[in-house]
Amino acid sequence: MRKLLLVLFLASCATAPSNQPTDKEWNALTNDYQWIETLRRAQTAPPPTAPRKQQIEILLENHRKIEPTYVAFIDKVREYYERTADPRAAKLLAREKVILGDEYLAYMSRYDRALEFYHAALQLDPTNADVQQRITMAEERRFVSMNSFAAVKNGMKEDDVRKLVGLPREDWIKQVVQNSRIYSVWIYPKADGGAAAVYFDNGVVYHTNWSAASPQ
Repeated sequence: MRKLLLVLFLASCATAPSNQPTDKEWNALTNDYQWIETLRRAQTAPPPTAPRKQQIEILLENHRKIEPTYVAFIDKVREYYERTADPRAAKLLAREKVILGDEYLAYMSRYDRALEFYHAALQLDPTNADVQQRITMAEERRFVSMNSFAAVKNGMKEDDVRKLVGLPREDWIKQVVQNSRIYSVWIYPKADGGAAAVYFDNGVVYHTNWSAASPQ
């Protein structure tokens, strides 16, 4: 019985995952990651000229298609990192959070969610200057500034406004159709808790209001 217990103990020790980083495990994860990248490249890229709603729908559908494989991979990398503290895994996890943050920023203008991902990435990879630059940029764009808003003038088109003050979140753009004309308003949050607004008539600015909503 004692010999049997010893054999079982040695067998368990031989098969237990290492608490130290190993090239064998990391190389296997790298191969899996290459497959994830291949799946990503195979998806349909949101056309830059497509309506914003369509771009978001395509992005979400792309995520849905690779989700099972992606989630399983991220769980595997996270388990490896928590067990070994391998800095290579930390950088990979940070990169993935940056990718998600970039999508929230570029397609949805959700600067708050983008910042959550960027800060999480910085915790994993504290010396990453690129992540810090993203945090700075997202903080600057999170709230509209008076100077940039003042540059918006009547007669400008939507693209001109987007270049000056960015594009608001999808749910902060309101539209109504009257007599074959499309009237819309873009709402921008301000640092004091209030909001500014730009009003369009068929895609052309006809009015701006820095104090569209008072601070709460």
